[in-house]
This record gives sequence, C-alpha cells and structure tokens, in this order.
Amino acid sequence: MNYRIIHGDCVDAMRQMEAGSVASVITDPPYGLDFPYLSYRDTRDNLTGLIAAFMPEARRVGDRVFVLCGPTQIGLYPQPDWVLNVTWNTTGSFGKYGFNQWTPVLCYGKDMKGIGSINGVLKSDTIRISGGGGVGFARTDMEKQHTCPKPMTIMRAIVQRLTSPGSSVLDPFCGSGSTGVACVEMGRAFIGIEIDETYAALSRSRMQEAQRVVETAVPA
Repeated sequence: MNYRIIHGDCVDAMRQMEAGSVASVITDPPYGLDFPYLSYRDTRDNLTGLIAAFMPEARRVGDRVFVLCGPTQIGLYPQPDWVLNVTWNTTGSFGKYGFNQWTPVLCYGKDMKGIGSINGVLKSDTIRISGGGGVGFARTDMEKQHTCPKPMTIMRAIVQRLTSPGSSVLDPFCGSGSTGVACVEMGRAFIGIEIDETYAALSRSRMQEAQRVVETAVPA
C-alpha cells in the first residue's frame, strides 16, 4: 500500500511536512460557488482566505503544484508559471454561461522534461477527453457521494501527463479521492488530506478498492 489519507485541516497538515517532501501537488480546491460541502462553507470570501493560507504551504511542500479551478476563479490565485487546460467534446454540466467543456489547470514549477510523447501521452498544454469526462449528471453513483467530485477520466489524464511513475503526489483537498485512485492505478505514491471525516472515509474506501484491482491484475 503506497498511499495515505490524513483526516484534518490541510494547512495544519502541510505545516508538519518537510519542504520539497513530494514531487507534485495535484489538487482541486473548492470553487466558492456555494456548493453544499459537509464541513466547509463554500463562499467566495472563504475561498479567497483558503487560497492565501494553503498556496504558500503547497508550494513549499511540493516541487511542482497543479491546481484545478474554474474559469472564474483563475484571478484569485497567484500568477501561475504556465496554464494547462482539459477539454471534452460533450458535457453533462451546464454552468452560468452555458455548457461547460473545459477546465483550467494552474501550473507552478517546471513541466516534465523532454518533448513529444512523455509517459505515453503528447506533451501538450491541452488534454482532450472524449465523452464529457463524467462531468455533472454523467457522474457514477459512487462519485455522487461527494458534492463535487472530479471525474476519473480527468484525473487519470492529469496524473499521466504531469507526473512520472513512482513519483509522489499530494492532494490537500482529497475529497472523494479521485486523484488518489488515479495515483494508485498508475503507480504513484499518494498522500491525501481531507477535512471532512465522511469524505476521508470515502477516499480510503475507493483507494482500497483501486489497490485490490491493481494487485489482482498483477500476475503471480
């Protein structure tokens, strides 16, 4: 088992970690859109304070930091070094300005070394996913146990594009555990931090199942 879930406040937990202790931070923080999270009030003001508190710690702990956010949240974050975007051709999500078919990833730190195909995918600033990526009403019943889970199609693609096999990944907003599941499936070490006990338990359950599937698939 090469994963760990910490139940607690992410800022407090990261302060206990050494600088540069993980290769990458990949996370999907709240969006400040009044989503009904169990242990957090999702207001724009609370998000602004949360960003100010967690981003310095994330950049201290991780050699590189990748933050998924909505288009209307980009300006709340520190200036990124570069921006990746994930797009899909159909959607199960309707937002304020119409159907949502992309999400930005704010990137702090250097990209993967090399050009062309890296880790089996094109080294591009755009990740294209077919079929909507399990967004909105296309989510599975299990994913719907969390208020706003990131689809596995998106998280698998991001982990493959931005990390190397065997490297370490931290998600300070672990939520339903999609980042962790992708890491377990793709051979990355994972640490997740989640403030809500119910969501933390969901993450552990999903990663245990992912680990079981991986171990079953490996020939004896």
